[in-house]
Amino acid sequence: MTTRIGIDFGTANTVVAGWDHALDRGEPIPLEGLDLLRDGSGGIRQRVVPSLIAFAADGERRWTGAAVARDAALLDDPAVAVFQSTKSSVTGQSIDIPRTVGGRRISNREAATQFLGDVMAAATLAVGTDDLEIVATAPVEAFDTYRDWLVREVGETAGLSRLRVVDEATAAAVGYSARLRPGDAFMVFDFGAGTLDISVVRVQEPSATGGGAGVRAIAKAGADLGGNHIDALIAQHAADTTGVPLGDTAAYNRVFRRLLRSAEAAKTTLTQTTNAVVEATDPETGELYRTDFSRGDFETLLRERDVLGRVGRALRKTLDTASSAGYPAEEISQVFLVGGSSLIPAVQELLRWQFAPEVLRLDRPLEAVAAGAAGIAGGYELHDHIQHDYAIRHVNRDTGVYEFEPLVRAGSEYPTPEPIRTLTIKAIRDGQRNLGLAVYELAHATYRDAGADLEIVFDADGGASTVAVTAQHRQEQSQLWLNEDNPTFLEAEPPARAGADRFRVDFRIDAHKRLTVSAFDLDRRVWVLDRQPIVRLA
Repeated sequence: MTTRIGIDFGTANTVVAGWDHALDRGEPIPLEGLDLLRDGSGGIRQRVVPSLIAFAADGERRWTGAAVARDAALLDDPAVAVFQSTKSSVTGQSIDIPRTVGGRRISNREAATQFLGDVMAAATLAVGTDDLEIVATAPVEAFDTYRDWLVREVGETAGLSRLRVVDEATAAAVGYSARLRPGDAFMVFDFGAGTLDISVVRVQEPSATGGGAGVRAIAKAGADLGGNHIDALIAQHAADTTGVPLGDTAAYNRVFRRLLRSAEAAKTTLTQTTNAVVEATDPETGELYRTDFSRGDFETLLRERDVLGRVGRALRKTLDTASSAGYPAEEISQVFLVGGSSLIPAVQELLRWQFAPEVLRLDRPLEAVAAGAAGIAGGYELHDHIQHDYAIRHVNRDTGVYEFEPLVRAGSEYPTPEPIRTLTIKAIRDGQRNLGLAVYELAHATYRDAGADLEIVFDADGGASTVAVTAQHRQEQSQLWLNEDNPTFLEAEPPARAGADRFRVDFRIDAHKRLTVSAFDLDRRVWVLDRQPIVRLA
């Protein structure tokens, strides 16, 4: 049985989720040593992997996620290079200056690739199966670039042969268990550690989606503003309040780095309570710098430094653009809050001024995108249609080569009361009793370039050679055989004759998104199968 999981790589937090069929929702998967629990809205704790990776200068050791976040000594070790907030480097939104770590240089993009590869490898071990499908998420505005990085670089690092990618907006809606139809508009309010991105997007008609994003942005605004920026404001406030000496640059930087970590913790605390503390100790002098910091202080700081003003202007700009495109605020069916900074009470209050309470969805901002990706992998969709093409494999009698006959097209609606295809099955040899068809999913959703004509093969001694990759081999690599465990589902009694028509089969799709077959025995003139499910479609 295929295990399907979703992964959302965030600037500050990364989440891995699996689809829980009993609960009918995506649930985070524990990754021992990599993850930790963080408070969410309403006291709900959410499981995340801190988006941190550290490399030792000796080149022998590497730490990922919570192993970095929980080790203060590691964060302060000059012989260790800690990388954080690497997501923006993937799409070229930030300058990526490689760092010298021991005898090599590591870019933020390389660190991001290694981090996500480590997370995917840990997820594979956690679920304990070789039959694994991972669905990762990509930003709507940089879908193609980000998808290529995930498939070509991260997938290769993690040793994955099959990796699907969906857009973050669609995943967020699914993660909140939304049921939206083609033409519906919804908002994703994504306020994370690095940026604020507000999008109003429309669910596309199935025929318009092709192999790319399942939604189309109709309005978007944002700001280079996020949790990291807010942490810096809090730390600066604490430094000014406690009198961290400005004359000694080295001492100031030592203390300020520690104040930043305390500021992040205080910000998180103030999403749940009204009082927190920001503090840091100079490791060389032992002097403690400490100040109380209330929610009132926090909101005053956010107003005075124009954080709330910038959020409000971005929200207003998005709504005005959407309205001009024919989608006024009252026609936005739901608003999905994503990212840790969306937990800030003052930010949520801005949204409550604009939208009715029943429209806002804010109960799982850290988990929603990964949970939605897991849901999409498990067959949960925003609107009811078939996501991929499906075909039947057969042997061309003239060439002896496998060919694929289309059976179900992507975008097909279901259930289908009438047959979508009717085929005749023949025996290939006299006396054959078991007949059937091999049903394949066409793997266009992996976006893997299957055009290489050579493949490198390493032998046991480390030597390498190249072998030719035939067109048929490339085709086989890009298809997924769905009924490999049960390819023959028809029993011929009496046995069939080679080349003679024996069964007429009608294919339908039922309400559970399963391909069913009804079979009529042409020799005996009786129906032997009636809408028997053979595979589940996606």
